Amino acid sequence: MSEGKGGGETVELLLPATPERLALARTTGAAIASRWRFTYDEIADLRLAIDELCLTLIRPAQQEGEPRRLTLAYTLDGSSMVVRGQVDKPNPAAVNGDGQAPQPTSVSDLSERILDALVDEHGSERTDSQLSAWLRKGRSVAAP
Repeated sequence: MSEGKGGGETVELLLPATPERLALARTTGAAIASRWRFTYDEIADLRLAIDELCLTLIRPAQQEGEPRRLTLAYTLDGSSMVVRGQVDKPNPAAVNGDGQAPQPTSVSDLSERILDALVDEHGSERTDSQLSAWLRKGRSVAAP
């Protein structure tokens, strides 16, 4: 654990960017939220939202077929949990059939709607070769 930007604790998780590893991302988020006294329903929402966030980030990596890593940072910011994620940049040698490296996509409309229903805020940022995304879920009960 380390100190986050807002003075809160941050837990970082690095894992292969594959759907088979998303259970680890969800479970880690749920365990941290439980420790920070989120309610059962808030934790259930976070699990689904983290899954959606991760799927959004790993889809481009899967198109390339090259092993990539997903980094997630879980931070307590006041009475909210913020989850930030990104997939490492592709190897410049990885190209698709037309000789170009696949470009990251943005968050789909369906993912936007799912995240809108589950969290207080969310967003994404696309650079030339990378998509990063974040979400914020508030806690309804103050921790002791």
